[in-house]
Amino acid sequence: MVLKDKTLAFIGGGHITEILVSNLIRTHTVAPDQLLVSDPNRDRLQVLEDKYVLRIAQDNLDAVIQGDLIFINVIPQVVDVVIQELRQFTFSSEKLLISIAAGIPMKKYAVLGEQLPIVRALPNPPSQIGWGIAALAYNPYVSAEQRSMVAALFESLGEYVVLPEELINVVTALSSPAPVYLFFQALVDAGIRCGIDRNTSTKIVYQTIAGSMEVWKARQIPPSDLLAEASTPGGVSVECLFTLDQYAFQAAIKEAIERGAQKATGFSESF
Repeated sequence: MVLKDKTLAFIGGGHITEILVSNLIRTHTVAPDQLLVSDPNRDRLQVLEDKYVLRIAQDNLDAVIQGDLIFINVIPQVVDVVIQELRQFTFSSEKLLISIAAGIPMKKYAVLGEQLPIVRALPNPPSQIGWGIAALAYNPYVSAEQRSMVAALFESLGEYVVLPEELINVVTALSSPAPVYLFFQALVDAGIRCGIDRNTSTKIVYQTIAGSMEVWKARQIPPSDLLAEASTPGGVSVECLFTLDQYAFQAAIKEAIERGAQKATGFSESF
C-alpha cells in the first residue's frame, strides 16, 4: 500500500471531504485512523467522527502538522483565510498539498513555500458512488512517489486523468453530469409526449443508455463508429439524427461546454 502509515489531513469537513473519506475507507485504500479532519463546525466534526471513526484535528494548523497529504477542501471565499493560517507553518517537500477548492489555481498557494508540491484536483459528482472522473494537475515539485499516492487516492473515486492546469477548467464543464441528465430527461419526456407512460418511458430510456454505455465500453471504438452502426439508411434512427441536426444539437452541446469552460476560467481568474 503506497499510503501505508501516511496521514491524510482534510481542511474542511464538507460534502466532498465526506465523499473522499467514505470511498477511501470503502475501498480499503487507507484505514480510518489515517484520516484527520479540521473544520470550525464542531458538530459536523462529531458527525464525521461518529460515522467513520476518524481523527479530529484541533485546528487547521494541527491538521497540517500531523498530515502527510493535506487536502484544501473549503469554499473558494475561505481559501485566503486558510492560507494565512497555514503561513505559520514551514512546509517541507515531504508534505503534499492537494487543492480541491473550486477554481483556485495552484499559484495561489505559492506563498506557503517556493518548492511546495501541489496538486490541483477536480473530482466530479459521480465520484460519490465510485464512478467518477477526476482531473489532476501537478506542479513541478510533486515527486514520482507522491504521484503514486495521488493515483491511489483518486482511483478510489473511479478514474482519473492528468492534464496541464490550464485545461482543468475545461474538465469542469466537460465532466459535469448536468447536460447528460438534461438529455436523459428530454428522452423520457419525448416518450411521454408520444404516448408512453412516465415509468415505462423512464425504464426504456434508462436501459437504452445503460446498454449503450456497456457496448461502448466493450467495443472500445469511437462513438462515431457506433453511431454509423446504429443508423440504417432511410430508417427511423437516421430521421431522428436528421431532426437533431436541423436543431443544431451537436453545435449546441459544443457551445455549452465551451461557454462552461469560459465561465470556469473567469471564476479562476477572479482569485
